[in-house]
Amino acid sequence: MGRSLLIEKIESEFKHASGLDRGISFARKMQLKIGLARTAQIARYYARMLRQHEFGTLDDFLFGRETLPPGGKEYWFFDVVSTSGDKTQLVLTFGCSDAKTLVNAHAAQAGNVAAVGWFFCGKKKVFLEKSLPLQTSKAGLKTGSFEFKGAFPSYELAVGRKTRLKLSKPRNGLVYNASPISAKNLGIGMLTMYLDVRGKIDGKKFEGVGYIQKVIVVAPFIPWNWLRITFADRSVLDVFVARLGIGSLDYTVVNHATYTLASGRIYRLKGAQIRRLAADRWLLEGQGFAAYLTTYAFKPFVLKGRGEFHYDEYLVQCKDFAFGNFTKQDGIGMIENAYGFML
Repeated sequence: MGRSLLIEKIESEFKHASGLDRGISFARKMQLKIGLARTAQIARYYARMLRQHEFGTLDDFLFGRETLPPGGKEYWFFDVVSTSGDKTQLVLTFGCSDAKTLVNAHAAQAGNVAAVGWFFCGKKKVFLEKSLPLQTSKAGLKTGSFEFKGAFPSYELAVGRKTRLKLSKPRNGLVYNASPISAKNLGIGMLTMYLDVRGKIDGKKFEGVGYIQKVIVVAPFIPWNWLRITFADRSVLDVFVARLGIGSLDYTVVNHATYTLASGRIYRLKGAQIRRLAADRWLLEGQGFAAYLTTYAFKPFVLKGRGEFHYDEYLVQCKDFAFGNFTKQDGIGMIENAYGFML
C-alpha cells in the first residue's frame, strides 16, 4: 500500500476519532501540520546523531529534554527481566506531551512527567503512579521517587531504599539500537539499549537483563502489540505489530519480528500474529514459528487528551516457543496491548 494512502488513512482517523473535531481548532490543526513537518527534520537529525559511535551523544539523547512541537510526545521506558529462573520483572515508564494529557488520571504539565512504576517479585507491587518533576543533567535523570544515572554503557537505577540496580554492557550481542524513522510528515526518534543488570529488587537479589528506551514521537498513537521474551540462555524473542483500523478495514502498518541468540545472531521472522485467548493467555503464530504464553501480572494505562488511548502491560511466561530447530519453554517478559487513537 502506498505511503500517500497510509497518510490519508491517518487523516481520516483524525476526523473520526471521538471528540477530536470538537477539541481542535483550525489554527491548532495548522500548528499540528507544521509540527509534523518539523519532526521529519528532527528524525533526520537523530538519524545522523545516533549513527555515530561517540557514546556521549547517546547519553545526550537519553538524558535530554526536548521542546516538543504540536503533537509531540517524549517518554522513557525501562523493562528489567530476570534470567535466574524466577518471574521477577520491573517496569518503569515516564513521559510527557506538548499538550495536557492524563495518564491514569495524572497530568504532566510545567516540566513534570507522568510516571508509572511497578514490579513483580513474588507478588505484584505498584511503587509509583503520579505526576512529578523530572530533573535532567549530563549525568542522568532524577525525580523524588527514582534516579537513573551513569554514562554509556554503565548506569545505576535507584528506586526507594530497597531497589538498587547496576546496568552494564553485556559480554555478547547488540548493545544499543537507534531507530529514527521519517514517514512523510510523521517522525519518530528512538534509542534502545540492551544491558546486563545486577542488584536488588525489593530487597531481593536480582540478576537479569535490561531494556532501556527513550522515544520522541510526533505521530498519533495507533493500536499495536509488542511482545518481548527473554529466555534463560539470554536469547530474545521480539515482535512488534502496529495497525490502523478504519471501518471494516484493518491495515498492518508495521510487522517486525526477530529471534536473537545470546551471541547476537538474529533470525528474521515473518507473518507474525499475536492473538489474545481466554483467561489472558496468548498465542503467537507466523511462518515457521509459534509461541504460547500465559499472564502472571497485569497493569492497565488509560491516556486521555486529544483522543483516548488504552495501553495495557501484561507480564507473561512463555510456556512453549518453536522455531526451526529451536524449542524453548523457560522465558518471561511482556506483552503490550494498545488500542484507541490519540494525537
